[in-house]
Amino acid sequence: MSLLYKECARILSLVVAGKGSVKSLCLNTKNKAKTKVYAIVFNVLQNYAILKKVAKSANLETNHFTLVHLYELLFRGGLQTGGPLKAKLLKLRPQLEKLKAQFEDTTTEKFKRLPLYVRINTLKTSNPVEVVEGLKLHFPNVEFEGDPHVNFLLKFPPTTNFSKCPLYVGGSVILQDKASCLPAVALNPPRDSVVLDACSAPGNKTLHLSALMENTGTVYAVERDSKRFMRLKRNIFQHGATNITPVRGDFLGISPEDPAYRDVSHILVDPSCSGSGMVTENFVSNFKPVDESSVAALADLQKRLLSHALSFPHAQRVVYSTCSVHVTENEHVVQHVLQSGAQDTWELVHVIPDWKRRGDTSVFSDASKCVRCTNEDETNGFFLACFRRKQIKLVGDRDFLNGAKVQDVFSVGHLNMRFKLKYHYKYPYKFIKL
Repeated sequence: MSLLYKECARILSLVVAGKGSVKSLCLNTKNKAKTKVYAIVFNVLQNYAILKKVAKSANLETNHFTLVHLYELLFRGGLQTGGPLKAKLLKLRPQLEKLKAQFEDTTTEKFKRLPLYVRINTLKTSNPVEVVEGLKLHFPNVEFEGDPHVNFLLKFPPTTNFSKCPLYVGGSVILQDKASCLPAVALNPPRDSVVLDACSAPGNKTLHLSALMENTGTVYAVERDSKRFMRLKRNIFQHGATNITPVRGDFLGISPEDPAYRDVSHILVDPSCSGSGMVTENFVSNFKPVDESSVAALADLQKRLLSHALSFPHAQRVVYSTCSVHVTENEHVVQHVLQSGAQDTWELVHVIPDWKRRGDTSVFSDASKCVRCTNEDETNGFFLACFRRKQIKLVGDRDFLNGAKVQDVFSVGHLNMRFKLKYHYKYPYKFIKL
């Protein structure tokens, strides 16, 4: 367990120094207990100010190794390690408990505790009611409720511990922040669709897409990093998805003309980003200024990925999302791609219309069709934009619905796809592809 604490301390030092996000560093740790590492790092950061004040007042070192020990002792009830530091802290425990209570009442510099969201995995269960009843049995004293925006999403108190819940261990429920569920809801692929998830790992959004499609059709899950790709494959297997095809490679290296992807109709682009919307990253940003050059470099990549997605000839709907709060990675990316030619063929959809918080209209007016999330919405910070291919426009003198003569061939945007008009018993003409 000492190795676990050392790894948590190492990651905390990197995060506070601005050398990586909590999520990416914990995903790439060599420690096998990735979930435990993330939980400890997250919670130490959540109580960072309190822990530092306690350590300083007790004349302890304020390094991250000590803070990890203090968190485990004061917030988790015990230390799962040995050594002189443990002995010293146990001896000081009554004093440390008093200091903790004192600083909890006076310290405001801490995270807003967000709810814990749990999505029922309909890939593994055909009876969500049974899952809810099972959760009630496992958490008899915990109140939880359904979410108004995302089907099969449940909201639990933030301190709920799912690590030993059989439904979680068995894959019948998935821990997934509400904001992270919105891209699949916005993309909304019907049954038997062909979907491409451009930046898939670790795979929660991919699994959500699979569930919405009721395990039909095909979801191509693209991931270029080898370690993340292996984790993606494990998640797919564990959660019962049979319509997901994992693809090891770079999305930018996939040709839109590749016959293997010719029928892709829906694409999700959730690329690497600054992670500034994550609760932990919002807090850590108090320690360091925003690295504008790093954010700009990410935005350049995001523009390329989104433009590439919009170039797939049969794609009808594309969702772009980030867990960033920076306009540079969000509205500016969408605006740039539209102004670079995409607006001739694509338009933004006013997606999730009952969501009140929208994009920044000071950047461009149609940003009101985008979705933004903040901690005030009880989620991590998030941004989402949904693109829809524009409707077919006829090339002719008059509108065919008035029975006028029209040309037999017309184009769709930049694709120059050829169609002809055919008589239909209900409508004057019907489109059929040549």
